[in-house]
Amino acid sequence: MNAQANRRDKLFSLIMQLADARLRGQFEVLEAIATDDVVVKLVGNRALSPFAGNYRGKAAGRAVLESLSIEFEYRDVKLDHIMIDNDQVGMRWSGILRNRGTSAQAHFEGFIHVIFRGELICEYAAFMDTAAIAQLADWPQSQD
Repeated sequence: MNAQANRRDKLFSLIMQLADARLRGQFEVLEAIATDDVVVKLVGNRALSPFAGNYRGKAAGRAVLESLSIEFEYRDVKLDHIMIDNDQVGMRWSGILRNRGTSAQAHFEGFIHVIFRGELICEYAAFMDTAAIAQLADWPQSQD
């Protein structure tokens, strides 16, 4: 097996570890495979979701992902497609997002882009449908 195939296998293994830890709420695992200066980007409309934004560092990244998991449960999540290119991984996923407070739920699809520095995550970007999340959460929406 060549070096590129070995690298791809290693990143695939790390991504599976990340996905499993994220779904199980094992945030200590996420911290263990992230750089100290990791950037967590929850891409979306900040007016529709208090979670949207950029968070720098392990503590800030963990805090926002934990807060999101307190608010919402991810169920029946499937990684529909994974793309690995050098030190970058893209994942398209689908599943059920359930509001833990109201039990309202909806089917969601999303995309996550991860950049590695060595064997640690230095950037994690999740592209979120903030309008659908706001509706599911019953958050006030602007009437522009």
